[in-house]
Amino acid sequence: MSKLMNIIRARRSTRAFRGELPPKEQILQLVEAAEWAPSGMGKFLWHFTVVYSADKSLKLARAVDAAMNRGPDYNFYGAPVNIIISYKRDERHALPDGAAAMENLLLMATELGLGSCWINQLRDCCDDPGVRALLTGYGVPEDHIVVCSAAIGYIDKETPAKPRRADVMTWTE
Repeated sequence: MSKLMNIIRARRSTRAFRGELPPKEQILQLVEAAEWAPSGMGKFLWHFTVVYSADKSLKLARAVDAAMNRGPDYNFYGAPVNIIISYKRDERHALPDGAAAMENLLLMATELGLGSCWINQLRDCCDDPGVRALLTGYGVPEDHIVVCSAAIGYIDKETPAKPRRADVMTWTE
């Protein structure tokens, strides 16, 4: 099996992180991997905001809880780093471009031995006034929507692979 396929099969959604920050150099590698994702029509209108602070990540999680009533334990699984992918509002390719960038980022995290979890709640509440104020303060452009974000850090508890469904492909010749 190829090295890439091994990385793809090893990737998991981490739901328990240790509090320590990974080196900035590793986080920059994640963003670089995301930047090399394909983009519809080659527009590359995304923006990557790195929240490299456990306190600021928790503050953002608390704002998401206030907007969406996620519960008092909502904390992005304790991840000390959050990478937010945003895109120009009303751009047709925002979701597929952001998803492609996210997949590259998650695979690079696995390659580097970091845990990661794709987080969607920010997409649903990025225009809530309390959430938007934090996002803008953290560097998300005001004319952007959040497409997705990733919780990043060192794995505290391993996540086992879930079985894959059978019969997910049709082959026609």
